[in-house]
Amino acid sequence: MPETSAPATLSRWQRIRQSDIAISFLASPVTVAAAVVALLMIIASVGAAFIAPQNPYDMGAIDIFDAMLPPAWEEGGDARFLLGTDAIGRGILSTILYGSRMSIFIGLVSVALSLLIGVSFGLIAGYRGGLIDAIIMRTAEVQLALPTILVALLINGILRAVAPPSTLDNVAILVLILSIGLSNWVQFARAVRASTMVERGQEYVLAARLIGIGQLAIMFRHILPNVLGPILVIATLNLSGAILTEATLSFLGVGVPPTRPSLGTLINDGTNFLFSGAWWITIFPGAALALLVLTVNLVGDWMRDVLNPTLE
Repeated sequence: MPETSAPATLSRWQRIRQSDIAISFLASPVTVAAAVVALLMIIASVGAAFIAPQNPYDMGAIDIFDAMLPPAWEEGGDARFLLGTDAIGRGILSTILYGSRMSIFIGLVSVALSLLIGVSFGLIAGYRGGLIDAIIMRTAEVQLALPTILVALLINGILRAVAPPSTLDNVAILVLILSIGLSNWVQFARAVRASTMVERGQEYVLAARLIGIGQLAIMFRHILPNVLGPILVIATLNLSGAILTEATLSFLGVGVPPTRPSLGTLINDGTNFLFSGAWWITIFPGAALALLVLTVNLVGDWMRDVLNPTLE
């Protein structure tokens, strides 16, 4: 009888391409386009020092005589400044690249802080139950009743009042990260608590108890890997919200200091010249912020549908 050849072993890349998640991702052109745009914006912001035509923070490289130049395609524009310049001669394209880096950094770190707090509280509340669960969840419900931006403003004001005035500019970014992070942990805690309450009755958890594994080890080593689906979805969706909250706080003047501007401060600076004809100073940073938030939200919506379609 002729020998039958053994089936070819698929490489890791082939297995990834044939997975349900990859097939679902490639089947959605909108998600693919959003992911590509978001990734390009993140790469451009991270590499701003190499991509930007000028360093907007280097006062020696800025010429005040280049101030208020329109975009290059308009009359009076300069080819050196594709999107025009602001009131002190900084190229708008360069400020967007550097400002996006600050906004994305604050968004990522604040979401990581929210995730750490929310997952920890959610695991403890769902696994222990009782009084601890009641205290954590009632606190979460009270905070959930308030708009996120108001909670962030309240925390920001408290932290700024506590910090010494002489060090306020140095710790402004840390204060902003704490404000956003402490205002967004509730969603993580609620989702993790619900999943933990289901998982704590499973056989593998009961077996871990019988062999004497500690509660913290059971929560973080055994239960946590089984509740990662909703965590990843909420983290992605919260990233766009954190970036938007940072932009709002910076726009209101209680966020990033002017010496290290983000997209919010750039939009705020441009509003002073919006009705004087220099529309590009605020329109282009605003469009960059809207595009970044939109693309991250589209990717987050796809992740929600694929990883946890029952998550509301």
